[in-house]
Amino acid sequence: MKAPIVATLLVTVLTMLAGCASPQRGTAYARERELRRQLAESIPMKDYGYTIKELRFTPDYKKALVVFTHPNNQEGLDNSRRRPDWEFVLTADEFGRYRGSAMQPFYTPGTANTPPIYLTVTFPPK
Repeated sequence: MKAPIVATLLVTVLTMLAGCASPQRGTAYARERELRRQLAESIPMKDYGYTIKELRFTPDYKKALVVFTHPNNQEGLDNSRRRPDWEFVLTADEFGRYRGSAMQPFYTPGTANTPPIYLTVTFPPK
């Protein structure tokens, strides 16, 4: 008679532990393709000709590091045409968005004070 009670309690405790062990992950978990698609429409890529060099996430997917690079950064080009890599740290919020901003890492003629560039990636609800 005690064996069924102990077994039931053991199953209950194991179920609770397994339920508590699931990590809370950011919205981009398993949706990297959608994030890349939206970044392809961003200002660094559309207006300035950058491409994605690197995309990394924290283990919990709450932050993403996006590093853009410019095609003029190839070896053999003179320094006057090179553009530095452009990094953004995007932070997830509870509404399914990743947001971040960064200053332009290069000088644009005709601008005295270049404002920061903002990136927002929005995921539809699952």
